[in-house]
Amino acid sequence: MAALSGAGVIGYTWPRSKSKANQVIKTVLLPQFHSRPDLDPMKAHITNIGPLDSSGLIFLTPSIVPAQRGVNEQLAVQSGLGQEGLMILDQTGELIWFEPLPHFPTNLRVQSYAGAPVLTYWRGDITGGTGKGVGVILDTSYREIAIINGDSAIGVDLHDFTLTANGTALITAYANRTMDLRNFGGGKSDPVFDSMVQEIDVASGRVIFEWHSLDHIDLAETHIPYRKGMPFDYFHVNSVSLDDENNLLVSARNTWALYKINRTSGNVVWRLGGKKSDFTMGPGTNFHWQHHATRLAGTQISLFDDGATPQEEPESRALILDVDEQNMVVSLVKSFTHPAKLLAPYEGSAQVLPNGHMFVGWGAEPYFSEFDANGQMVLDGRFPTNDQSYRSFRMPWSAVPTTAPDIAVLADSVGGSTVYASWNGATGIRLWQVLAGPSASRMRPIVVIPKSHFETAITVHTKETYVAVAALDESHTELGRSKTVKFV
Repeated sequence: MAALSGAGVIGYTWPRSKSKANQVIKTVLLPQFHSRPDLDPMKAHITNIGPLDSSGLIFLTPSIVPAQRGVNEQLAVQSGLGQEGLMILDQTGELIWFEPLPHFPTNLRVQSYAGAPVLTYWRGDITGGTGKGVGVILDTSYREIAIINGDSAIGVDLHDFTLTANGTALITAYANRTMDLRNFGGGKSDPVFDSMVQEIDVASGRVIFEWHSLDHIDLAETHIPYRKGMPFDYFHVNSVSLDDENNLLVSARNTWALYKINRTSGNVVWRLGGKKSDFTMGPGTNFHWQHHATRLAGTQISLFDDGATPQEEPESRALILDVDEQNMVVSLVKSFTHPAKLLAPYEGSAQVLPNGHMFVGWGAEPYFSEFDANGQMVLDGRFPTNDQSYRSFRMPWSAVPTTAPDIAVLADSVGGSTVYASWNGATGIRLWQVLAGPSASRMRPIVVIPKSHFETAITVHTKETYVAVAALDESHTELGRSKTVKFV
């Protein structure tokens, strides 16, 4: 039970310590990229196991698992194990975009706002398993077009940030309250986390709906004991999305339950799972410490079933459940498990793709995977040990940054030069063109080669003084051009 009392906190031990023991050891590291030496993302390896017919890129928020696994997070980043931040990969594992962040990010994914595709994520500070930060909306050039602040005293929590077609954002938040916890081994006036759901108008920032767990869910529904000295996180909301036009679907980790909540009154329509389930749970449908519940087409719901902390199941699963609201029966449609029998102690996501595949983020375990509709794994991605991504998504994305492509030039050992070209975040590059000339105003193309990797190395032999690179699409149309630099 000691492990249980920390549920929802393990892995979220920010803010980072600044003690002497955590002082950074300075090391000399070679850059990953000559054209972008400031970028040092964690390296992900992807194995394509079966035929892939899915479209889209892979969206991750890599971070280092802190002290619970014996890892000093600050030292790990500074010693070359990779920066934390926002990451987009293609299905081969090649980097498309990386943005290092000083604040912990979650939930990088593509959504729609004002009829256009946007990139959204959360950033902020995490203490005791909850977050206080902001939701961020970027356009297809990675420019910030909106920031969701929520209540200034509470902020936006890390767990979810979902846009609706009505121009609103559904967020999670946590507020501190005091309650009589003598029935749980506490005192007469001890701290309790009130899990909140808010719907916020993006344009104005106005809160138009607010739901409090303490108004609707009894403390006795929890599966965690009270631990003195910490707020009682009896509910621990970790996802919110639309169930239908009139209702929300909310997941609470620490009650092992999903809740259908009326979007106007806040009343609980039904509970699925947990101690007071309104449904008969069929074989294989019970879940524990779950994350990321999403309504699918018709009567189905997907979720990530962690099954731990503490362990209640042999391994974590991504689930598709059929929810019969007429007969109040839940049946298992499909369960997806990893061949390595992963057991995620926290975090995780389950995304059903348009072609029926399931894309799974294994949370605190350093994996992300894709399964076909029959449950066969077709893609398996892995970060280094002690890395994690809160959720993982696969989605279509097309972007042209406002920044110019980057270039670096190094002399080689045989009298030529190697030109390094990259463009962080650009999705349409198929070719790189090298231009050279006697001055910045007199440049001509001298070579065109296919793009390879995030940074493409191009060997050049020329007597010209200046060089630049241009990114070309598949029809050889120029998408962007770097600054002009001198050959070394």
